[in-house]
Amino acid sequence: MNLPPKIALLVAGKIAVAVRLFVLLLVASPVNFQAQENEIFTVTADALQDGKTVDLTKAGWKYQAGDLEEWADPQFDDSAWDKLEATSVKIDSLPPSGWNGRAWFRLRLKVEESIADRTFALVGRQIGASEIYLDGRLLTRFGEISESGDDDLEYNPNRLPIPFKFDGAGEHTLAVRYSHSGMKDMSGVWGAWFRKNNINPGFSLSIADASDVKTTIQTYANSASMRIGFLFVGILTGLALLHFLLFVFYRAERGNLFYSIYAAAFALNLVCGNLLAFGHQGLTSNIAASLSATFLISVVFVSLLAFLHVAFGRRLDWKFWSLVALWATSVVFSSVFLNNLGKLNIIPSAAIFLSFAFGIFLLVKALKEKRPGAWILMVGVQLFAISMFVMLLTQLKVAELPGYLVALNEFVLLLGVPIAVSVFLARNFARTNRDLAAQLENVKSLSEQKIEQERLSAELHAENERRAKELEEARQLQLSMLPKTVPQLPNLEVAAYMKPATEVGGDYYDFHVSPDGTLTVAVGDATGHGLKAGTVVTATKGLFNNLAHAPDIPDTFRQISRSLKAMNLRGLFMAMTMLKIKGDRFSISAAGMPSTLVYRHATGEIEEIKLRAVPLGSLATVEYQEQEFALSGNDCIFLMSDGFLEMFNEAGEMLGDGEVNRTLTESANLSPQEIINRFVKVGEDWAGTRPPDDDVTFVVLKVKNTINGN
Repeated sequence: MNLPPKIALLVAGKIAVAVRLFVLLLVASPVNFQAQENEIFTVTADALQDGKTVDLTKAGWKYQAGDLEEWADPQFDDSAWDKLEATSVKIDSLPPSGWNGRAWFRLRLKVEESIADRTFALVGRQIGASEIYLDGRLLTRFGEISESGDDDLEYNPNRLPIPFKFDGAGEHTLAVRYSHSGMKDMSGVWGAWFRKNNINPGFSLSIADASDVKTTIQTYANSASMRIGFLFVGILTGLALLHFLLFVFYRAERGNLFYSIYAAAFALNLVCGNLLAFGHQGLTSNIAASLSATFLISVVFVSLLAFLHVAFGRRLDWKFWSLVALWATSVVFSSVFLNNLGKLNIIPSAAIFLSFAFGIFLLVKALKEKRPGAWILMVGVQLFAISMFVMLLTQLKVAELPGYLVALNEFVLLLGVPIAVSVFLARNFARTNRDLAAQLENVKSLSEQKIEQERLSAELHAENERRAKELEEARQLQLSMLPKTVPQLPNLEVAAYMKPATEVGGDYYDFHVSPDGTLTVAVGDATGHGLKAGTVVTATKGLFNNLAHAPDIPDTFRQISRSLKAMNLRGLFMAMTMLKIKGDRFSISAAGMPSTLVYRHATGEIEEIKLRAVPLGSLATVEYQEQEFALSGNDCIFLMSDGFLEMFNEAGEMLGDGEVNRTLTESANLSPQEIINRFVKVGEDWAGTRPPDDDVTFVVLKVKNTINGN
């Protein structure tokens, strides 16, 4: 007994697309014929022997753009119509009658006496919709021709074979009313897309001996077969619902979620296969075809691979996401190219093969690692592989099985893996309950330990309060070293801000105004934060007070660096930016600090000053660079510590330079204090509820319009 064709449609066609295509290539070999010189195509008995299919695509068709009902009449004179080499309209070389989204094709054919009483099968494939008439009577419809021009209803790439008979031997007329509204205007955007992808309006038709096809259709129409198909759907749906509820009530077990998605997608795939098998047309058929072709298969494989990762405690690594990307590409291409992938059929085939291989790899690895229950899943996969092999042998007629073995093979093929996964999850659930019961024995001892911990916690709380008081005193001492006010200068507006990450921060800023009006600004960042960083800040404050009047910044840096190194602070350093500004010019030097930004009001652009050197106190002899720049009215100088640039949000992403430049550009026309307020708001919005990792310091200097006497 041969394998019921339902298996090939519901399983091989859905789970192993590549295998099904290989089988179809073996059992069907279309034969192309050219029209005879008298323009009458002859269907012969020889052309239909050994399961061959007569391809009508290049049989010498007549063509006429437009749409008139009388063109279905076999007596209609079509001698003036265009002659076509095939049943497609080449957009780049249109027939004389043109193309306007609707056309008729006519073919005169002759049937030999020896096969005139046979039942034939008409098989069609197309993009669009068509009505096929034989000798003036409507034979079938592929899709629904939309009178409103809605091309969504006209998409119908596949249909079951349509059985029919010729009314005796001799000449007959085959007329096809064809429509594709989406290709009506080939000069527009859609037309350009169709041209780019080499898609032309048209269809393909072939004739086959219908003895086997008729049996197939009767098998699909059998209600008992349909009930069996939906029995599998019911089992899979039940398993999906059960494990989804298990996940809802116990979210920690994500394997139940991925398995429920896998089972639900598998069940829906079988439903779509039944819809196609029973000949549903129109929108329902289109949706079923699209879902079952690639999308649901991708969901089945991706969710199953995700389950294997979760079940064995593995991270979803690049190999998994690469397969997800491959499946997504397959789904997109199937949608874009309307399931006519051509050579691109290798994409879903490759996705299936790689997914199988990756799944086997995960299981083999789990077995080598002796993961509990891995053998259950491997048994399910092996049963599936054996059933698939048996199905192929039966399909290729290498072996025949009794009916009960065919049914058993079908059951194992469809439900072997789902049941194995469900058993695996049930086993894990039972093991978890046993482990919980064992852990309850530890509750008493843990409770006693908790009482002891609470006693120790009370002692620690008292100690922490004492330390907190000391830290607060240190914090107040550090803040007292910062300038109480910012300098008030006739040509400059100045604002400063600092927020420590802990009670005692490592950031520092300071000002000094010389008798000649030169303003010295320092922004520093000590290594780390806390009490040790506060020690470096205290030392730097004293050194700055003694050296700020000196005109040479690099020399000041060298003296501070030597002093800090002589203190033997053991790995504690001070990064610093120092600038001196007088009139319309300023000089600047930096040691291990972020770039200084200068907003030029005249051009609206930001100038970045990069001066790279090691922090102060790290090396005894270092040459520090100094640069000098000019200033104009409303120019703005922005200094900061790296705490703002390296601020992280709740997702672990770093703020970075881009947000700094954008915020400064948007706020440069505001006052220095308003600019700082804007940056503080940006930082708070970015960090959200995440506490700061480092101190944040800003100093903003803005040139007034009165500079240079303006």
